Amino acid sequence: MSMFERTALYAALCLSLLCKSVVAQDAGEPLPDPLTLEQALTLAEELDPAMQQAQAAVDLARAGVLEAEARDGVNVWLEGRARWIEPADNTADDSRDDHKASLLARKNLYDFGRSSAQQAAAVAELDGSELIYLDSARQRKLEVMRRFFDVLRADMEFARDDEAMAVAYVTLDRLRNRHELGEVSDLEILTMENEYEQTRRNRTASENRMRVARAQLAIVLNRPGMLPSTLVRPELPQLQRSLPEYEQLLGKAMAENPRLQALRKRVEAARQRLEGAYAGRRPRISGELEASEYSRSMGSNDKMRASIYVEVPLYDGGSTQSAVARQQAELYRVQAELTEGERSLRQAVLELWTELKNLRVEHERVIAQRNFRDLYLDRSRALYEMEVQADLGDAMVRLTEAQLDELNVRFAMALAWERMDALTGGALPPEAAAVRQ
Repeated sequence: MSMFERTALYAALCLSLLCKSVVAQDAGEPLPDPLTLEQALTLAEELDPAMQQAQAAVDLARAGVLEAEARDGVNVWLEGRARWIEPADNTADDSRDDHKASLLARKNLYDFGRSSAQQAAAVAELDGSELIYLDSARQRKLEVMRRFFDVLRADMEFARDDEAMAVAYVTLDRLRNRHELGEVSDLEILTMENEYEQTRRNRTASENRMRVARAQLAIVLNRPGMLPSTLVRPELPQLQRSLPEYEQLLGKAMAENPRLQALRKRVEAARQRLEGAYAGRRPRISGELEASEYSRSMGSNDKMRASIYVEVPLYDGGSTQSAVARQQAELYRVQAELTEGERSLRQAVLELWTELKNLRVEHERVIAQRNFRDLYLDRSRALYEMEVQADLGDAMVRLTEAQLDELNVRFAMALAWERMDALTGGALPPEAAAVRQ
């Protein structure tokens, strides 16, 4: 049985004991067993609270576009009047009923850029909200991968600590036998008992981390209480990717990072709103059509009207000036936020690029360490069979530790690449990636 199979067996047995007291909540379809990373990412496509908030922001921005377009559209309404009068003595129609029903239509014809600025600002806000939604989806994918890896890591840690406790128990048992024969002192027995209790404590902590990691994965998959039993170790094709030059990654990030693009859209929206605020000082031209019916026949009653209205602001009490000042301050704020975002992105790409470089070297080290521990285990097994020495259990623990180190580095590299793709808006084409040796 391979080490990974033993790890999966340990995890399944331990989880079956842990889950006896857990009542699963009805949060959706049961999780697949075994669960793969691809299945987990598919389940993650279901909207969670963070994604629902991002979607709500998109819907609000879309409603803002419709509202801005409506201000420049045709407004049609009915208007009625029911009135009783005392007619004048010399009127031609002495009826007392003076009712009116009208159908009116009005449209803004030209407002010197006010409505077009509002529409452009609303469209920019919508574009920015959609980019934030895209980034939220990528962050959710990262979260699912992180939680999935946490479970596999916890399983391997439990396998290591379980083996270490077993080795400590066997050693303690042998010392007790020798103590009965008077070959070892009480101090040696107490020292070994202390080591055993330490390994037992570590195993219990690892066992609890398995439960916690599975609970966190179940929550992020919208299945709270449905703890996954067995997880399949992913292939991680990201580990085969070559690392491009920093300048290439930075250029792509500055151009395609979704949050940075969203900030640029917000700056554009702020500029358009400022332009719309300035337009408050400009005239407005609108057209209106009216068709009316009257209960009294009067010579001044027009059944049809077509009108052009021109509104020229003269004095508004300072409302335009305050609107301009407010939008100017908002523009300054989002411009500063964009500058800060660009600075942070530069630093984030550099740190992640150096982290990937370090992880490549670390990956080579842990592979060499695992190969050494694998050969050392074979040597210890051979010596154990020849009864030359009895450190086989310790060699197994050291091999599991080496496999855990390799697993941690592999997972760290996969997450680092996913974070880089999130920062740069996606992976570079293979032909554009420069191989760094």
